[in-house]
Amino acid sequence: MERNPSSVLIVGAGVFGLSTALALTKRSGFEQTSITVVDDTRGSFPPPDGASIDSSRIIRGDYADPVYTELAALAQEEWRKQGDDDLGGQGRYTESGMFLTANEVVGEAGVKGGMSYTKASWKNALDICRGDKSMERKISEVSGRKAIQEFLGVHGHAGDWGYINRMAGWADAEEGMKWLHRKVVATGRVKFVDAQVKQLVTSEDRVTGAEMADGTVLKADVTIVAAGAWTGTLIDLRGRAEATGQVLGYIDISDEEANILKKQPVVLNLTTGLFIIPPRGNVLKAARHGWGYHNPQTVTTALPLSPSEERKPIVVSCPMTGRNGSLDTLPAEADRDLRRAFRDLAPVKNLETRPWKHTRLCWYSDTVDGDWLVDWHPGWKGLFVATGDSGHGYKFLPVLGDKLVDCLVGEGGELAKKWRWKDIAAEDELLGREVDGVFKGLQTKDGSRGGAKDMVLEEELRKTKKMATRL
Repeated sequence: MERNPSSVLIVGAGVFGLSTALALTKRSGFEQTSITVVDDTRGSFPPPDGASIDSSRIIRGDYADPVYTELAALAQEEWRKQGDDDLGGQGRYTESGMFLTANEVVGEAGVKGGMSYTKASWKNALDICRGDKSMERKISEVSGRKAIQEFLGVHGHAGDWGYINRMAGWADAEEGMKWLHRKVVATGRVKFVDAQVKQLVTSEDRVTGAEMADGTVLKADVTIVAAGAWTGTLIDLRGRAEATGQVLGYIDISDEEANILKKQPVVLNLTTGLFIIPPRGNVLKAARHGWGYHNPQTVTTALPLSPSEERKPIVVSCPMTGRNGSLDTLPAEADRDLRRAFRDLAPVKNLETRPWKHTRLCWYSDTVDGDWLVDWHPGWKGLFVATGDSGHGYKFLPVLGDKLVDCLVGEGGELAKKWRWKDIAAEDELLGREVDGVFKGLQTKDGSRGGAKDMVLEEELRKTKKMATRL
């Protein structure tokens, strides 16, 4: 990167974009740099349909990859600070504990699957605690379906093996994002622009900024695209990062039920992908960390891989949110699955029969290996890409921006190697592409995903409509 850029434009006001903006304001070499964050927020920052704008997100250090375990441990030190002005204060973080579990699946041994991921996470969580007996005692194995049912007080199939980590919990995600936004605003260094980015603009081999939907152009020496699941609509990332929709459903619960559920840990089954998080009020959420839905659409202005290529229409999986569509009802398979989460993972009976208070899709920017994509674009000067959260970016909020800026200035070390722009393996060359009218979706193969594979949102909605018609 050119030293001391006079201007930086950040596309995206989610956790990646805002944390990067905050880190830049504190970094030497950027004291005289103008910093602009642009996003289509419809009048309020952060954007209401962002992946991190939700009632809750899991805060854990439980990863099969020790690099993320170590990074999460650093973030958790900040989450645990409970002063009013601290990130974890005023109810923004609750250390409820987390029960991570999986089902025994025939043929899974030796492959990356839910059980192998869970056991590797257990080992890494213990390794972080080595030498500290008080910490080690907060991690306990629970083996066997019946023992898990008794431990959680549930009657359904919560899992066949698992463990409790009492040093994990959950965050009020929307309140955490508002906290982050206030911190960025308080610096007095960052300009916010509420606008829809149409495309990146270029001059010869350099990205020089972004054009808005109304034709306005924001120019910058450095453009950072941190647009989450929307990044693939601005840059051709096929085979590297792709938007997948994950289902969430919310039900009303009584005061008595809330008091029971608030005492529970987060419960996550990595074979099914289903999880529930303790409520803060009288609304309970069930969700699925799965393979997700693809939503293939034609986009016409995505930046090609290099200046030698023309911009042309490509088919990519795109988010469907309130800004470009609406999801009136969940696909039938998702409705059934989320209700199974209430039945199997909650100690209160018959929650699965409740009507939905509301439902939504949370859009991940997935990568094949689950590692983020944080690097200078190899084909264009002046363009830095920060995306590929793969459903596990928010928990790193306290340390995320500094690590991203480390990569920006060439000081990312091992993390920069892990998050680098990677070549696509020969067997994956068709990922994220439509071949003979069939979209071949990217799948995250780190072992953490569960549920059905290869689902296209439009097809699942069509199946649901047909079922309703027959009824």
